[in-house]
Amino acid sequence: MKRLLLPMTVFAACLFVNDALPQNKVVRNVSNDMIEKILDGFQVKYSKAERKEKDNAVIFFEFTRGDVQMRLFNYTSDLWIESTFEKKMRLEDINRWNADAKFSRLVLIEQKDKTILSLESQLDCLGGVTDATIRQFITRFEGEAKRFAKFGK
Repeated sequence: MKRLLLPMTVFAACLFVNDALPQNKVVRNVSNDMIEKILDGFQVKYSKAERKEKDNAVIFFEFTRGDVQMRLFNYTSDLWIESTFEKKMRLEDINRWNADAKFSRLVLIEQKDKTILSLESQLDCLGGVTDATIRQFITRFEGEAKRFAKFGK
C-alpha cells in the first residue's frame, strides 16, 4: 500500500505545481499590444510604424537586440521578421546560406542605386502561438542574424 501512496503523492504534487504555474494564453491572431509587451519584456527601445499595402495596412516594429537591427511585421495571423545587410555576396554564397540555414532565408534585393541582402524568417500563428513562442522566434532570429554577420568572412 505504501508503494501506491508514494506515486499518488508525487502525482498530486505535480498537479498542484502545474496549477500554480501561470499558463500562457494560446492565440491565433497576434495583437500589436502583445508584440509591444514582448518587446517591453526584452527591454528594447522600438519604433512602431505602418506600411500601407493593397487592401490594408500592416504594423511593423523596428528595434535592435544586441547589435542586430530588426524589423518585425505583424500580419496578425503570421509574423515576419527581417534584418537587412549592405554587403556584396555571390549568388553561390546566398544559395549556400539558404541550403544550410534552418530558421531563415536570405533574399537578394536589387534596387536602383544599391543591392541589399534581406535575412528573413516567418512564424505562422494560425495553429496557435503563445508569447513564449514569439519571444523564442525573435531570439532565434537574432542568433541567425549574428551567425549571418560572420558568414563569408
